Amino acid sequence: MLQKAQFLDYLGLILLSAIWGSSFLFIKLSVETIHPSFLTFSRLLIASLFLLIYLKFFKKIKLFPIKLSKELLIISILGNVIPFNLISWSETNIDSVVVATLIGTMPLFTFIIAHFFFDGEKLNNKIISGLIIGFTGMLFLVYFEDSNKKDHQTFSNLSNLLVILASICYAYSANCVKKIKGMNSLQIATSSTLIATVVSLPICFLLMDFSRVVKDYHIFDISLSSFFSCFMLGAICTSLAIVIFFSLIHRQSAGFASQSNFLIPCFGVFWSYLFLSESLGMSLLISLILIILGLCFVHFGRKKNEVI
Repeated sequence: MLQKAQFLDYLGLILLSAIWGSSFLFIKLSVETIHPSFLTFSRLLIASLFLLIYLKFFKKIKLFPIKLSKELLIISILGNVIPFNLISWSETNIDSVVVATLIGTMPLFTFIIAHFFFDGEKLNNKIISGLIIGFTGMLFLVYFEDSNKKDHQTFSNLSNLLVILASICYAYSANCVKKIKGMNSLQIATSSTLIATVVSLPICFLLMDFSRVVKDYHIFDISLSSFFSCFMLGAICTSLAIVIFFSLIHRQSAGFASQSNFLIPCFGVFWSYLFLSESLGMSLLISLILIILGLCFVHFGRKKNEVI
């Protein structure tokens, strides 16, 4: 029987998954009237402010001067700037339920990158089976989800690939976190978010000017729902989610907190279906099941490695 503390930690895990899963819904609502790259900058700026307040007044943790390193820059760019932009741009063309499902492959890419480019993460039969099942689900979705959208199939397939690239960026960034010394996880998260905010500003101006040939966004035309969604992305889906994530790591373990990866795609699909009435095609449901099943195999395969 679960103790009260454990029960609260599992509730926190579900809450974290629900919050991160809702980010795809809020991105979809935001890009209706906010430029995708401006959304990335605004989201990071809001998150940075909230995280700085949390560190200063609640945790009493010193952040400045930031200890710059190659790994911290990689985390800032590959863990924030690039994937935030890629996902925001992709949601101008495809449903958020598709994005939520494809981003669920991130833990699979994390393992592959760890195995081939970083130390550790040995392969075994369960892990190999999980990778095959999970990536089969991903490919199934990429090739079959847009078969009924032939007029926009090129843009849809390109957007699918952007989400997969974002997943790979997240995966490489996650492996770089282990390489940073002299900073705790919360300091790394806050520092990387601050750096990402600065880096995303010139990129925002560049892409806003370039993308006028596709769609001309106007800052004075931002709707109330887009403004609210942008605020929620920064304050809740980024900063609050980071605080909950590292709290769970502190109270339990990194492995416990990472179990949110099983639920994030499910919540992402659920919120988009509930509030946006996006269709749940058979190919999407099959892909979601395959990806989550693949994650389960990889998870238990890693547990087997830990025992050995």
